[in-house]
This record gives sequence, C-alpha cells and structure tokens, in this order.
Amino acid sequence: MTQLKDYYSILGVDRLVSETEIKQAYRKLAMQYHPDKNPTESKEGLANSAFQDINEAYHTLIDKLRRAQYNKMLAEKAAGVQAHSVQDNQADMAYRHGVEAYKANEFKRAVEYFRAAAKLNPKKAIYYDRLGIAVIKAGGPLEEAKMYCDKAIQMEIYNAEHYLSLGIIYQLAGMAEKAKEQYKEALKWDPNNSQARQRYAIVEKETKKGIFGNLFKK
Repeated sequence: MTQLKDYYSILGVDRLVSETEIKQAYRKLAMQYHPDKNPTESKEGLANSAFQDINEAYHTLIDKLRRAQYNKMLAEKAAGVQAHSVQDNQADMAYRHGVEAYKANEFKRAVEYFRAAAKLNPKKAIYYDRLGIAVIKAGGPLEEAKMYCDKAIQMEIYNAEHYLSLGIIYQLAGMAEKAKEQYKEALKWDPNNSQARQRYAIVEKETKKGIFGNLFKK
C-alpha cells in the first residue's frame, strides 16, 4: 500500500492555506531544491526526490478538485487510525472483564469476554491464550481450547506462557503425558518459569503414582 504523503508539510504550509500562499511556498522551495541548484545532491538523487515531492504537492494542492479529494483521503486516514485505536481499547476492556470473570470462577462469562477481545483485536496472542484456558475451565471441548492456545503459540512461538497454558489444558483434560510435553517446552523457552516447573513435577509425580498403583493392582 502506497503511503499517503503530507503535501501540506512538504510545502511548509497549514491546511487553511490560500492559493497565493501555495504558489509562494512552491516558488521558494522550487528554487531551493531544484537539481540545477544542488549538483552534488542531484548526483545522489536527493535533490530530484525532494523536487519531485514539491512538484507533486504543488500540483495537488493548487487544483481545487484534487485538493478536495486529497483532503478527503487525509480525513479518511485519520478516521481509520482513530477507529482502530477505539477498537483496540474496546478489546483491552473486554479482556480485563474476562480476567475479572475468570478470577471469580465465572468461566463461561470469561469465555464470552475473551472471545470478544480476540474478535476486536485478532493480533493479540494473549487473548487466544486466555480464551483457550477459559473454554476448558468452562467445560468446553478440548479441541476448541487447544485450537486457541495453538493459535497463540503460532503468533508468539517464543512465549513460554502459551506452552504453559496448553499444558494446563491437557492436564485438566487428564492427558498427563501431553501436559508434560508442553511444560517441558515452556521450560525450554524460559528455564526460570516456576509455574511450568511446579506443574511438571506434580504431573510427573501423579504419573508415577498411577503406574505403581496399577502394578500393585495386578
């Protein structure tokens, strides 16, 4: 996508500038940046580039129709940035509500909030991470919970917390070996992750206890 240049800044004028002021600014800059006036910079292409921008700015702003279209594009760009910022804030708010619901053991409500956050801002891995945990805690399908954590891992493969979350999901589903694999992966990325280390030790102990229990039953 071509970046929208700020022709007003290029000419050094404000957006309420008159046609006369546009012409005056153009003449001054054209004389200053003309390639013939800057032979050294012209060889390096710097003068030509600056002079081209000045010409583009002048011919866009001096024409009433072009200027109106350009102003509309600037307004749409500004509105888009503002809308994006508002949406990100809404996503963050939904996420915070999800965290509060999760802490209150209201897991189904947490799922709704985390899902809303991920929909509003699909570029934040933590939203998918928390959504996966909330789904399994709410009694949802293992595959759905796993899918969200896998997505978080794909987005931030270096983040140990996502492997930890996937390990917790497997642990809650009673899949000890798969849980251990994820805790080991978390420790690979973050050897000081105390929660991953503790959970791995617990699952390891439970696994051995189960093996010995089965032996005695036989």
